[in-house]
Amino acid sequence: MAAEKKHVCPVAIAGSLDLGIRRWLHDPRKMLGPYITEGMTVLDVGCGPGFFSVALARMVGPSGRVIAADLQAGMLQKLRHKIEGSEIQERITLHQCAKNRLGLSAEVDFILAFYMVHEIPDQEGFFAELKSILKPGGRIFIVEPPLHTSRKAFESSIQKARDAGLVEVERPRRFLDKAVILQKA
Repeated sequence: MAAEKKHVCPVAIAGSLDLGIRRWLHDPRKMLGPYITEGMTVLDVGCGPGFFSVALARMVGPSGRVIAADLQAGMLQKLRHKIEGSEIQERITLHQCAKNRLGLSAEVDFILAFYMVHEIPDQEGFFAELKSILKPGGRIFIVEPPLHTSRKAFESSIQKARDAGLVEVERPRRFLDKAVILQKA
């Protein structure tokens, strides 16, 4: 793993993360609806330009909150412009992560890590930090892309999550993607 090169999706291609076809492939309501309820606090880690953050803010309703976290200020700026002046602006908190740390202390009910775990060099530390902010019974939904993440790498990531004290509860069916729901026991 240490020799494996990790890279982060560049801000320059952020527009491709919001294309119309993506709404068909990764429909946030269909994919996340079974797990999200009004009033939840949700972390969208590696949020990019906010494709899921915006949908999550609508799903958690006026009493809920979404923490949109990304390593890159440019991604957060794109999301800021997207929600500026909208009814969901107050529900979304933008948070820039440090290079090797999320740096959050807020407790959350649900964490979405979509197409980003393969970019994390220290997955052990990442899962330990996620567990530390997850409320008891809280869940983490990890989805990894078919081309960037082999089955072996995905299973290795899940084992690191288990080693951090998270429990696998479900393997949602995702066309081509690899997905798992983990829970804090």
